[in-house]
Amino acid sequence: MTTESWSPSPGEEEGNYDWSGDYEEPKFCPTSDLPYGYVYIPLLYLAAFGAGLVGNSFVVWLLVGQQGPRRLVDTFVLHLAVADLLFVVTLPFWATAAVLGGRWTFGEGLCKVSSFIIAVTRCASTLLLAGMSVDRYLAVVKLLDAKPLRNQSCMLMTCGVIWTISILAGIPSLVYRKLLPMPVGPGSLCGDDHTDIFQWLSLLVLFLTFILPLAITFFCYSLISRRLWSLPHLSRGRKNSLRIIFAIVGTFTCCWLPFSLLKTFFHIAHLRALPLDCPVVLALRWGLTLTTCLAFVNSSANPVIYLLLDRSFQARVRGSCGRTQPPLASRRSSASSLSGGDSSIFQGWTWGLGRSIRTVPRISFPQNP
Repeated sequence: MTTESWSPSPGEEEGNYDWSGDYEEPKFCPTSDLPYGYVYIPLLYLAAFGAGLVGNSFVVWLLVGQQGPRRLVDTFVLHLAVADLLFVVTLPFWATAAVLGGRWTFGEGLCKVSSFIIAVTRCASTLLLAGMSVDRYLAVVKLLDAKPLRNQSCMLMTCGVIWTISILAGIPSLVYRKLLPMPVGPGSLCGDDHTDIFQWLSLLVLFLTFILPLAITFFCYSLISRRLWSLPHLSRGRKNSLRIIFAIVGTFTCCWLPFSLLKTFFHIAHLRALPLDCPVVLALRWGLTLTTCLAFVNSSANPVIYLLLDRSFQARVRGSCGRTQPPLASRRSSASSLSGGDSSIFQGWTWGLGRSIRTVPRISFPQNP
């Protein structure tokens, strides 16, 4: 989630304004909510809440209860699941607001706290993905050179820095979030105080904690993909591991990028740098409502990806249900194991250097997009 102004419920968006070309004071632009949005939007929020709560709790339970040494990448997976878990606990509040047409009935304190949690966890998810991408790059492309950097202490320190940055990035939500009068009718909505300072700060935070980390993620995975696809006789398992990576990163990007782009338009418009007429404001507002729903789906996506694509995760699910796990050889064939040895999203491979043969350990990966 972003630290910039946003409105999870229809009717909460304060962007109902029309900016003229000479950038005079904005005039009120009446717009309507999505038809029947008060019905299906809360249902989507509650569905994401239920699936995300169960799925991410199960991932956390599996990793915390894991016996024996834990893979380095599992540290990132665990923190991603925790971030998604924290995010989904806010969804019932926004679902209630959506039912009431955007009216916030939980007080200003919960308005600030829930918005803060959304901002922190979105930022943490993006930075954790970037951290995982750098770790995968070091494990695949710079294996020998990066060995001193790839240890549990470095991973824990990296996650600690990520959460610190995320908390700092969420502070604007605590400062600028407040209860504002509803545009029409009684009650209040949970929204931002749209000052110019906040707009510029939100754009800066959006770039530093969303655009830049995603660029690093795609850059690292492009190098990883080129490295793997350049190897002769690429196995089916390695191809599947690439699909898992792209499924995780692609899901996060597809869920959050549309929302972030629309919010960028609104920030620029509030700075009076982009004239908007009423029909465009209405289209952007409806688009923001729909892309917010799409962004919320991401909180429950990763466990589904693990369950569908990760054989080792499937084996652990069967084992937790009291069913016999598959043979060890079958489990080792998983391209993205949540229980395998350190670093394994790709199966091991060998190549010759002169007369010597080096075997690269399996590289594993789990995960938000």
